[in-house]
Amino acid sequence: MALFDMTVCADLGSAATKLSAHGKVSVSETRAALDPENCRRVLAVGDGSRKLLGATPAYPVRGCVSDIPLAALLLRRLALDLLGRRSLFGAELLLAVPGAATGVERAAALEVGCEAGFKRTRLIDGLLAGALGAGLDVFSRRAQMIVNIGRETLSTAVFANGGVISQSVSRTGSTTVDRRLMDHFASERRLLITSRTAEAIKRSLDRPAVSVSCRDVSTGMHTVRRIVSHELREAAGPALALMCGRIAAAIEAAPPDAAADLCDSGVTLIGGGALQYGLAESFERRLGIPVRTAEGAQTSVVMGMKECAELGAGFSAPPRRALYGEKRG
Repeated sequence: MALFDMTVCADLGSAATKLSAHGKVSVSETRAALDPENCRRVLAVGDGSRKLLGATPAYPVRGCVSDIPLAALLLRRLALDLLGRRSLFGAELLLAVPGAATGVERAAALEVGCEAGFKRTRLIDGLLAGALGAGLDVFSRRAQMIVNIGRETLSTAVFANGGVISQSVSRTGSTTVDRRLMDHFASERRLLITSRTAEAIKRSLDRPAVSVSCRDVSTGMHTVRRIVSHELREAAGPALALMCGRIAAAIEAAPPDAAADLCDSGVTLIGGGALQYGLAESFERRLGIPVRTAEGAQTSVVMGMKECAELGAGFSAPPRRALYGEKRG
């Protein structure tokens, strides 16, 4: 019997944690509910944590892992739920991290896997795995670009011949649009909306108008307003321009030959933040090159990692520069 009879692939994001194992994929909120009288007591994790009214919410990932014990507990419980088991015995973890992650961030990621109970934790380039999951040919001689838009980060990578040419990470994620929408409602309409409402608005801009649940600053009363989508798209414009500027800077930083290839191959968007309505079209107008959103953008990374896992035990022939390190429990 092999030492590791299963591999759990994990993409631990600020907003959602995506797991894949044994042909099953799960997406759960990266959130925990803590006892307000004892912050060390975890009442629930994942999607179930939002149902506990009065509990103190905690978010263990903010761009990078900021609370290792809580992130490990969340990862362990979600993995056990996915596998339908009571133990992680014989399981290894393949965890996605940005290629431009610092040594401290990679060490924190390895520590999360170890504390979660996995006997071995290995790190893989999340962008390269995301490219595989998005259906791109990472071994093509022509350069291609992948952009992962998370809640608090925007990661880019240009790759060709199975290797990464250049990578970048900026703290400009989809919350940039959320904050812009919240500021617009507060300053222009004297209304307060939550980040969760702003997230729902971004995905509903295909409608002529959007019904927004908010609080009137003048009266303090809850109300529902119907806002035309054109106004909301204009309000989000500056945030989209900022995100597009980060992508443009990454293209300019690429070697001239690779940048020329991108004029034809374009940019592929992955991540939960890429699901905003009209995002790819907006970037395409601003950049002047083809931009598309991958099918199944939110789970592209774990699907690509699953493809890597199926290449063979031990990853004897992974894409170049894909694996960064490992740690045994």
